[in-house]
Amino acid sequence: MREILRTRAQIMRSIRRYFDSRGFIEVETPYLVASPGMEPHLEAFKTVFNPAGDQPDFDLYLPTSPEFHMKRLLAEGLENIYQIARAFRNGETGKLHNPEFTILEWYRAYSGYEQIMNDIELLLSETGIDCNGTSSLKYGNRSIELAGPWERLTVQEAWLRCTGIDILETTTTSGLYEAGRSIRVLNLNRNDPWDVLYFKIFLDRIEPRLGLDRPVILYEYPASMSALARLKPDDPRVALRFEAYIAGIELANAFDELRDPEEQRRRFEDARRERMIAGREPFPLDEAFLNALQKGLPPCAGIALGIDRLIMVLADASSVREVIAFPFSPHAD
Repeated sequence: MREILRTRAQIMRSIRRYFDSRGFIEVETPYLVASPGMEPHLEAFKTVFNPAGDQPDFDLYLPTSPEFHMKRLLAEGLENIYQIARAFRNGETGKLHNPEFTILEWYRAYSGYEQIMNDIELLLSETGIDCNGTSSLKYGNRSIELAGPWERLTVQEAWLRCTGIDILETTTTSGLYEAGRSIRVLNLNRNDPWDVLYFKIFLDRIEPRLGLDRPVILYEYPASMSALARLKPDDPRVALRFEAYIAGIELANAFDELRDPEEQRRRFEDARRERMIAGREPFPLDEAFLNALQKGLPPCAGIALGIDRLIMVLADASSVREVIAFPFSPHAD
């Protein structure tokens, strides 16, 4: 653990050096928020604020991401910003998950997500060199080269390559169910929603094959799976979203950010309905964030990167628990 923590500290210094040398401003955002995020599949930790006097109590949440507040800073005039923060997701444990984890987010105003793709290639290459003396790392029994250019695949290309399914043409739930069954994905349920079927097939047949020799950027996600991303102007079936993978592990998630306040409100309300249909708590809309969009968010792109997963890969560890000094315990040790 002593060596892991030294590696962790070196990686943090390397990350800050990368952004500071490029003129980014490091920012801080709250850990008590009115709305934790709207993703239908995420659960948040809730607490109650007890104000002094006769004021009524009200609910607050621990953030699943600092995204909303960082975009509010962009709307106030900041341009290139980054943050190394804690984020919290209830119920998430396992090899790649800890309910409390460290996240790196950065945003570029007046840039598209192609520049964020360039950032992550350079950042990980430089961090690998700082950490291990080389941009090539050993993870398990594989040698992986972090220096760019990385492989770039559209989601449609990855599905066709790994499953033979054209995911942009397989738009019905029954169609995706039958397609998954035809390639013998066994854990599918006829009553699963489309997005659940997507994830089950993706996790079974596609994700384990991504980034085995060189990291992969998977881009142009189906529009229905990108609530915070701008749609591709010449193909509204897909959104300007990408994820980065190393050794079959999702490391980062990025967007060319949606700026239309009315469209964003509609997508949030759709997400709330999805949560209610699934029997989950419908989180309140973040009105301060929506007001910031109304005021005007500049063209921008941003990304969230899991620090614990990055350290896990660079340290050749088999679980994020190995790279966290005090991993989650159900007994709160």
